[in-house]
Amino acid sequence: GAGGGGGGGGDREDFGTLNHMHEWLSEAFSEGYRAPKAGGAHPLPAVWVGGWVDYSKKYGLGYTLNDGRYGVFFNDATKILLGNNQDSFHYMERQKAPDGSKFDVPQEGSIANHGPELNKKVTLLDHFRNYLDDNKGEREAPVPPKGGGEGEFVYVRKWMRTRHSVIFRLSNNNFQVNFFDETEVMVWADKKLVTYKAKKKPRATYDPAQMLASAEVSKRVKYVRDILAQLVATMA
Repeated sequence: GAGGGGGGGGDREDFGTLNHMHEWLSEAFSEGYRAPKAGGAHPLPAVWVGGWVDYSKKYGLGYTLNDGRYGVFFNDATKILLGNNQDSFHYMERQKAPDGSKFDVPQEGSIANHGPELNKKVTLLDHFRNYLDDNKGEREAPVPPKGGGEGEFVYVRKWMRTRHSVIFRLSNNNFQVNFFDETEVMVWADKKLVTYKAKKKPRATYDPAQMLASAEVSKRVKYVRDILAQLVATMA
């Protein structure tokens, strides 16, 4: 079953994105194999979840992004994202629009200077960060944004667990699925691309033809397509 995350029928903004992803993936699989075009090297996404710890039994999900930032998705659906300077942060609360849809409203704060109402959450952020630092395992080293400063403002907007994976829905609408066998798929929201990571190998981005040319990538992406189908069905 799915744990964590939350958010039900109020998330109409998600339906369009998830439905679009499901449709183009389904079309690609139904059209079947065609020879990939030569020279098609595609970029990696700007942001992905590099590591996480699920402590949702008590507090929430802590994670680190590929550019070295840390975030927490708390069980009450508030979120916090720590900046690259390890002091300033964005804290996001869910607000309800008049039409019933929900959206995140970010406010800025810092570890050194924030309201007392955030004391507990800032403390938890610190605990999650320490845990993730102490349990790096074979996680890739973060790559901070070029020229210093902050990377693209992206955080985990929703997440859920399935029997074989953890799913991260990022605030830029990209859809990341981390399988428990250490493979990973990200479906891009704004382009017909998927990024795939095999166990102990670097990530690579594939267009539909390249994806279909690999049995391994296709198998994983089909599973993701089925997850999308289930999500879309529950929203429709």
